[in-house]
Amino acid sequence: MFDLNEIFKNKEPGFIGQENKTYSIVVPVIEIDGDQHLIFQVRNKRLKVQPGEVSFPGGQLEEGETPYDTAIREFSEEMSCSPDQVKIITKLDTYVAPGRGLIHCFLAEIDRNFNLDIKNDEVECLFTLPISYFLENEPLVLKNTVRIEPSPDFPFEEMNIPESYHWGSYKYPISFYKIGEIVIWGITANIVNSFSKKLI
Repeated sequence: MFDLNEIFKNKEPGFIGQENKTYSIVVPVIEIDGDQHLIFQVRNKRLKVQPGEVSFPGGQLEEGETPYDTAIREFSEEMSCSPDQVKIITKLDTYVAPGRGLIHCFLAEIDRNFNLDIKNDEVECLFTLPISYFLENEPLVLKNTVRIEPSPDFPFEEMNIPESYHWGSYKYPISFYKIGEIVIWGITANIVNSFSKKLI
């Protein structure tokens, strides 16, 4: 007999199928000349993953961390600042990224004295845009099709499943903001779009 009460008393529920694919990002807001701006980073062009793309600071949860802990740690590391320069306001909606995992999103207020002129191993540069821009400008939204393709060695006959089995598919929205030479797209743009809609 399993002692289910003992086994599960301290276990936090997780997500099936998302093992080792949980991330946290910060949506950072800073006041500039009396206006609220979002801070974006351009990822270092030498990175192997998404070099040169626009993103929010964040990264993968480490063992023993909470999503909140990860958000603060990743922001401090990527933005070359102390943790006391970021004040979490609230947790936003969790983002489900097909094939990538879960992204916990935290809205944060950034100290006015924060240094926006940084460059390091992860960050090429930072820039800001007023929140009002995203209230006045809708993104271009396209929809990609996400579908399951069974592996070549899938045991259709053994599992009594016809090879014509319909695995299904769904449309995954991809947002794009183009501001001059700047392109904010994909997960970052989807998060911005979701956040801005909550302000209306």
